[in-house]
Amino acid sequence: MLARFFSLAAVALTLGTLASCTDVVQVELPEPESQLAVEGNITDQPGPYEIRLTRTGAYFDDKTPLAVRGAELTISDSQGATETLRETAPGVYQTSSLRGRIGNQYTLTIKADGQEYRAATEIKRVPQIDRFEQQHKVGQPGWRDGYYVLYNGPELPGVGDYYRFKLYQNDTLRNNPDELIVRDDALVDGKYIGDVEMTDRPFRIGDRVRVEVLSLPRDYYFFLTEMFTQINNVGMFSSPPANVRTNIVNVDPNGPKAVGYFAGTAVRSATVTITP
Repeated sequence: MLARFFSLAAVALTLGTLASCTDVVQVELPEPESQLAVEGNITDQPGPYEIRLTRTGAYFDDKTPLAVRGAELTISDSQGATETLRETAPGVYQTSSLRGRIGNQYTLTIKADGQEYRAATEIKRVPQIDRFEQQHKVGQPGWRDGYYVLYNGPELPGVGDYYRFKLYQNDTLRNNPDELIVRDDALVDGKYIGDVEMTDRPFRIGDRVRVEVLSLPRDYYFFLTEMFTQINNVGMFSSPPANVRTNIVNVDPNGPKAVGYFAGTAVRSATVTITP
């Protein structure tokens, strides 16, 4: 007991010392050059598809990003089709009749603020979902009591497939930083993926849970993993923040850069309603 007391006293003294020498430092960063930010996808599901254009701001700026209005956007595919998007809200541009297809390549062209940008992507193959079912856990070490969901389905033969898994609870995407789930097939190529828990957070009776599996182009997979790293880059020993990669390229190599991503994905989904 005495040893425990001294251990606690030492901890308290250490914490007190650390607290006494803590200063608040105001970091002044140079005002960055505003850049075009692009966010958009094309899928093999029925459209319309949306592209959002905004301007970046300062690192500590918590204002709503400024929408880029009046831009000219087109999407062309490898089959020779081209469609011009229309602005449906400030900075939001939509397709009307274009339909994404697995195996097709797509090029997005943006003309905004006197600059022209392009991005290329492809819609890759995606596996089917065999079963999506619930599991009730009670008294299991490391798990809270409640209902969980299990994914079952094949992985396509041939290394080089990349996926993202999305979970929706009552039609709302579960979007916590640790719920950005992206995987490659390096260790599971061609195998059956069975009874995989999709999250460690339980659901409630009556919840309608939907899973989506999205195929990803290789570079988009690394974009998402870099974004995951930056989102979760917190704590005393975190690395300095850095921009993630982008596939938005200014046709003028000396012109202003852009950030964001235009990605092609194929989507498969399954739904289960939690019951007792």
